[in-house]
Amino acid sequence: MEHHLNISKAAKLVGISRRQIQKEIQAGNLVVFEGDIPVNSLLEYYPHVKLDNERELDRVERIQKNAVYKIQMDSIPSERVMADQLNKLQAKYLAAQQKVQEYESLLMESKHRLELMQKDCDRTQKQTLAAFIGWMMTQYRQFHG
Repeated sequence: MEHHLNISKAAKLVGISRRQIQKEIQAGNLVVFEGDIPVNSLLEYYPHVKLDNERELDRVERIQKNAVYKIQMDSIPSERVMADQLNKLQAKYLAAQQKVQEYESLLMESKHRLELMQKDCDRTQKQTLAAFIGWMMTQYRQFHG
């Protein structure tokens, strides 16, 4: 795993101010990843820096690994939260299912009324309404199996 340092620690390690590190970042001389500077980027630009404290870098890596694990564990909701979310989703699902049934009823009622209108139409109008009803039902079957 690549080691990263925050800007303040990087500045201390190099022996310059935090502001100077930020200037180097803005100039494109240092790489930044999520607000941290990869150690190898720091060493490329400041080759005189010696990493005497390898133990410190190991500690930083261990902290980073533990933080990722903690975030993953903390992001798992409790059973109660999941049950509440499931109940809310179930209510939304039932409401959506009710809406679908209402729209299907509306569609079937529209079809019925269009068929009644056909009886009082001339031949061309009857054909037009039949084509529209056919298209409407084809669309319905396409989306509802």
